[in-house]
Amino acid sequence: MWKNQYLLAMAICAGALTTSAMGCELIATVDRSRIQGAGGGGVGGGGGGGGEDVSCSDETKNGDETDVDCGGGDCPKCEIAKACDEADDCESGFCADGVCCDAACDSDCDACTAALKESGEDDGTCGPSKAETECGELTCADGVQTEPGTCDGESTECVPGATTECETFACDPDANACFTTCAEDANCATCHTCTDDGECELAEAGATGLGCEEDQACNATGECKAANGQECTAPEDCGSGNCVDGVCCDTACDGTCMACNVAESAGTCSPIALGGEDADNCEATEVCDGEGACKLKPREACTDDAECASNNCLDTGDVCGPIPTTPAPEPEP
Repeated sequence: MWKNQYLLAMAICAGALTTSAMGCELIATVDRSRIQGAGGGGVGGGGGGGGEDVSCSDETKNGDETDVDCGGGDCPKCEIAKACDEADDCESGFCADGVCCDAACDSDCDACTAALKESGEDDGTCGPSKAETECGELTCADGVQTEPGTCDGESTECVPGATTECETFACDPDANACFTTCAEDANCATCHTCTDDGECELAEAGATGLGCEEDQACNATGECKAANGQECTAPEDCGSGNCVDGVCCDTACDGTCMACNVAESAGTCSPIALGGEDADNCEATEVCDGEGACKLKPREACTDDAECASNNCLDTGDVCGPIPTTPAPEPEP
């Protein structure tokens, strides 16, 4: 650029001598460290662009420099410990805590300025942050709120903060903390419901939804267990607390000719189908009548229709007639 300025100056002087007989003093020395700002004027700074000169050797922080005579878009990159805005401002390629650093220095508990380091060493060298420096963020997950952590002054690890159980409430995803009042069931912990006064209370055994999977139900202690109709081997497998006939059941289902694995109604205590067996409650000569009672089997001696499961005491022989050929569905094996 300085060569162009020199030639321009000569041309102006030559024109002045030939057309106006005016003298012209050409300043032959040009400060090569001066860089004309974008849109700047011609010789003497009289151009219409209005740009400002930027210097990278005037021992003054000006223009877009991040430190004296370095950084920014026009000047050389800065040395370690000089001020920076981004990694590209630095010779090291690292900018941390506002200074050019010897390392990335981007862990939770490291720092690159003397004011932030436990050791108090000079700026530009990465080291452990001061003890008790807060690190991390307030978090809440799985019903536990964790406070921000602190640095130990010896390592770059963030020591987790204190934890608080949300208890009957759930985590608020927006605040990353426990809810302290509820407006709906979703604000409550699993297997809890929201009351009208904004408190969360334990749901009744067998309740579905409320944070449980589709095939699960709440038990009496706020846990998700198998829902009614699902297979089980013990009462504690079931949300209802009832394991009957190999499935979770809505009741204890221990009445005469009642079962919980009846086809089409598994999980709901229902009458055993007409002609079905109930060895625990019926005599050897009886079967279930489909309505929850033991009645006489076919061909057993009878005196009245009501004594027979078939509801038919034959006049010939005075025995119970056969069970209808299209009985209700039998219990599942």
